[in-house]
Amino acid sequence: MKRIFAIILSLLLIISACFCVKAVDYSRSSIGEKVVFKMDGWAYEKVNNYGYEIDEYYGEDTELNLPWSFAKEYVTSIGDHAFNENTTITTVNSTGRIESIGDYAFNGCTALSKVTLYDSLTTLGVGTFYGDRALKSINLQATSITAVPAYCFAQCGLGSAVLPTTCTSIGNYAFYSCSELLSIYIPNSVTSIANTAFDGCDDLVIVCSAGSYAAEYAAAKGIDVITEDFLLGDVNKSNTLTIRDVTCIQLHLVGREGYVLDNKGKVYADVNRDGKVGIRDVTYIQLYLVGKITSFDNLL
Repeated sequence: MKRIFAIILSLLLIISACFCVKAVDYSRSSIGEKVVFKMDGWAYEKVNNYGYEIDEYYGEDTELNLPWSFAKEYVTSIGDHAFNENTTITTVNSTGRIESIGDYAFNGCTALSKVTLYDSLTTLGVGTFYGDRALKSINLQATSITAVPAYCFAQCGLGSAVLPTTCTSIGNYAFYSCSELLSIYIPNSVTSIANTAFDGCDDLVIVCSAGSYAAEYAAAKGIDVITEDFLLGDVNKSNTLTIRDVTCIQLHLVGREGYVLDNKGKVYADVNRDGKVGIRDVTYIQLYLVGKITSFDNLL
C-alpha cells in the first residue's frame, strides 16, 4: 500500500512540475514619477494603455534584436537617450511594432554599423543617430517616417540615403557634416527643407523630380542635382547597362585621364548606394549583366 501511495505521489509531483509556470523575473524601480521595469538587460517604461517603451539597454550583447513584447504587451517605442553613447553595440534589428524612436536614442553609438527598420516606424527624434560614424547606410525607404528632424543624422557616416514617400520635411542640420554623403533621394512629398539641413555635406548630390521642392532647394543652395530618370550603373548614359559601363568605372578607379567621374557620375556608378564607387559596384554590374542578380536593391 505504501509503495502504491509513493508511486501516486511521485506522479502527482511530475504532473505539477509540467504545469508549473515560472514567475516573470523582473525588477521594478521608480525615478520621480517614472516607473521602470528591468529584465534581461532591458529597462522598460509603461507609456500607454497598450505598450511599453525601451528606456535603456544595460546588457553586454553587441548585436541586438529588439524585444517584441514585455509583460504580455507590445514594445512600441524607443525612449529618449535609450542607447546614448553605447560604444559597443554594432547591430540593431528593430521589430514591426516599433512606431517611434526618441531624441538622441542612439547618439554617440560609435560602433553602430547596421540598423534594420520597418514600416511601422513613423517618428524619429531629434539627434536620433547623432555622431554614429560607423553607420554607413540605413534603409529609411522601408519606414513610414513623416520627417527627418534636426540633427537626426548629423555627423554620421552615411554614404547615401533614400527617403520614403511618407516624408514631408527635413529639419535643421538633419544631415550636418555627413562628409561621406554622396547622394540623397528626396521624394515629391517633401515640401520643407531647412536651410542648414545639409551643411557640411560638400560632395552631396540631390536626386529628385524636376520641378519638385527639392529641385528648387538644390538650385537655390548650389547643390548638385539629378532630376532625370536614370539607370544605376549607366555611367555612359546609353539607357542600358553594358560592359562599356564596367570599363568606364574600372578606368575611373585607376585614375585614367578622361574617365574620372564627377559627383553626378559617381551617383550613377554607386549601384549599392554606399556613397562610394569601388570594385563592389563593378562586381554587382557584372553579376547583373550575366543574370546572377536582377536588381540593385538591398545590396548593403
